[in-house]
Amino acid sequence: MILAPPHFPSLKESRSGFTLLELLIVISVMALMMGFIGFSLLGGGGSSLDAAQREMVSLVQQTRMQATLSGRETRLIVHDDPAVPEKFHRYLEIVVEDVNATGAWRPLGQGTLLPEGAFIVPDEKRFGVCVETSSNVTWPSEAFTIWSGGADEDFLLGSIREGVRTENGPDALNFRFLAFDGEGKVHCSTAPGPAGTSPPPMIVLAIGNPNPPETGKVIRLDNPNDISGVLLRRYGGFAVLDYDDIAN
Repeated sequence: MILAPPHFPSLKESRSGFTLLELLIVISVMALMMGFIGFSLLGGGGSSLDAAQREMVSLVQQTRMQATLSGRETRLIVHDDPAVPEKFHRYLEIVVEDVNATGAWRPLGQGTLLPEGAFIVPDEKRFGVCVETSSNVTWPSEAFTIWSGGADEDFLLGSIREGVRTENGPDALNFRFLAFDGEGKVHCSTAPGPAGTSPPPMIVLAIGNPNPPETGKVIRLDNPNDISGVLLRRYGGFAVLDYDDIAN
């Protein structure tokens, strides 16, 4: 009896690398793991500031993961229009570039409102226009949010129509944003920092109160020691910040 020689798969028959589906699964698992690590570092504090920080970490991770999965720029937008004071620097939403139309963005799910009393501190230039503090309070020089893009870069979006927000529409409101490209890399500020390089985005959170309309300032922040934040890494990940990390 003649035995047939053993069969070995040829190079053409062998699998090489990962399929797109497998890569997406790996990326999703990594993003979830990073989120779990972040939550464990944040602990389980029950204050509005702790809850707001945990919410920010979750939203940042969701935005980055969506950018990677879709391959399109995705933004975490923050309400920045004083005409709607109840949402000013408290309302957030994830939007992704619409594949079918230029200047259109598709919201992902429902927007999020930060816990009562928690606000995102505006960038340094906007702070003086929108925030009132006590006369005896000195706000820390580093305790301002750093956005993607420039501090003067308006992002005007209309209300949702047929599942899409359109830029510069007739009913558009202003937003600030954190932006991630299709590879999940965060867009840094276009304004050079003290070292001459563009700093990575940083969200600073504080406890405050809505201000009466007659003051002309939307938010009142009286306790510069009651702050926390989230610093985004250029190529992935984040760092949770407390007062000492931000102000010193």
